[in-house]
Amino acid sequence: MAMELQGSCPFQAGIHGVDALHEELRTQGAGVHRGTLPDGSEAWAVTGYENVKRLLNDPRLSVVKAESLHGYAGLQLPPALDANLLNMDGEEHRRLRKLAAEAFAPRHHRAQDVIVAETVAELVAELPAAGEIDLMNGLCEPLPVRVIGTLLGLPRQRLDAFRDATALVLRVDSSPDGQDTRNAMITLMGLVAGVIADKRREPGDDLLSAWIATRDGQDKLTENELMSLAFLTIVAGFGNVVSLTSLVLDDVVRNHQDRAREILDQPVEFTKFIRQLITEDSPVNYALRRFPTTDLEVNGVTIPRGHTVFLSARSAHLDPDSAGKADLGFGYGPHYCIGAKLGEMQVKHAVHAVLQHYPHLSVTIPRENYQLLPSWLTYALAELRMVAA
Repeated sequence: MAMELQGSCPFQAGIHGVDALHEELRTQGAGVHRGTLPDGSEAWAVTGYENVKRLLNDPRLSVVKAESLHGYAGLQLPPALDANLLNMDGEEHRRLRKLAAEAFAPRHHRAQDVIVAETVAELVAELPAAGEIDLMNGLCEPLPVRVIGTLLGLPRQRLDAFRDATALVLRVDSSPDGQDTRNAMITLMGLVAGVIADKRREPGDDLLSAWIATRDGQDKLTENELMSLAFLTIVAGFGNVVSLTSLVLDDVVRNHQDRAREILDQPVEFTKFIRQLITEDSPVNYALRRFPTTDLEVNGVTIPRGHTVFLSARSAHLDPDSAGKADLGFGYGPHYCIGAKLGEMQVKHAVHAVLQHYPHLSVTIPRENYQLLPSWLTYALAELRMVAA
């Protein structure tokens, strides 16, 4: 039997005590809990490093919505966007992922690193010289928008429109019928379709042009797949990187500033240092929603076929069994994040540039006083302010 937690909900949104919550989930009972999502539907939370790692790679847990017995409809995306990597399994997923992943292969890392470094330098140069620095609006939020925008070939003058539409798509919808989210998706679809049309007429040295050539030249990508790849790259590449960059920056300045400054001019050591903080400061609470294709037993608890399951990546990191083992913050198995290296580059260059630009930085309020985004899937700061002497 799944255990009823006393005073804790597995899916509490916008709380600073996420580590304590997920550690309680992991250590109580079988570590498998049934709870209620904010929308009133039921879901299971599975915790612990070995459970989470194994199930992330278990073909009996599907991300395909059709496997849900409770009518889960997701974001109710239009068909042109719904056939994306987050909604696919098996051969269909492998085929599309292979096409998408080539753009993030190691042979492209050097060029992408240059783009990230130049973008960070531009943004940091625009920050105030001293006094209070709004790093969320000045650096963390615009950084992935510009980086992904450059890689995809989105016109600079339209980046703000892409950012605004994406933020609305990812936001918890406050309208009774979900119309705000649908309107934002329609806007985002129109923006993506417009850029694709432009790239067909005038191809460039960018991902969209490459994907169009793959589709048209070798008939490997359908029109919907082309749209969905662009959509997913924008949505996945914006929000998660904002959260990760802001959390690592805050942690460095609060707790590791002396060490970070010591190794600023040691690229190998600095990269290792940042990778460790990326693991420790991951914003991810739960991996993608999944549905068992058969009754699934975890630690003696049976999760029925078709029920909604969330795997607690946060509890996996907190589990002593995770020591020295693969980090699960970017996922594991078939759905491992193909943009993980690009995310790491952005965090590394952002922290390095901020410390280099400001010899004396401090934070003025405790972390728990920061506003958070109203999410239970991630722990995400809504603000990040520091003072430069």
